[in-house]
Amino acid sequence: MKNILFTFLICLGGSAAFGQFNFGAGAQLIFDGTTLGAQGRAMYEWDDTWRGSGVFTLHLDSAIDWTIDLDAHYKLLKVSDNFDLSPIGGLSFTSFVGDTELGINLGAFIDFVPSDSYHIYIEPKVTVSSIGSFIVSGGILF
Repeated sequence: MKNILFTFLICLGGSAAFGQFNFGAGAQLIFDGTTLGAQGRAMYEWDDTWRGSGVFTLHLDSAIDWTIDLDAHYKLLKVSDNFDLSPIGGLSFTSFVGDTELGINLGAFIDFVPSDSYHIYIEPKVTVSSIGSFIVSGGILF
């Protein structure tokens, strides 16, 4: 898992001259058992249609320790100058008290940009794994 994360960070760092980074924080709710988590998010915009995000979530429930999500976003629909809707797909690494599980993320990223200095987002998604669940995240990016 360390090699995958290291490779992802090298790819982002190598192309940093051509895109834009955003960093932020938010909250996540897993509806299977209503697990709440606090998350940190980094998002990188490659061009006008593609961006990627890396998210670390620390769950506030004793059953799940943490999750790392690596997602690709395709900017499909621009509703207005300040509102985008993007389908997402990616990988999820979840740690359960010592065991790590790999899952596939499918969902949407709803992005509202009221000002050039910050974004407000909502991200509903489904994680396909042995513990498959419906997840909703939300927060702010700077």
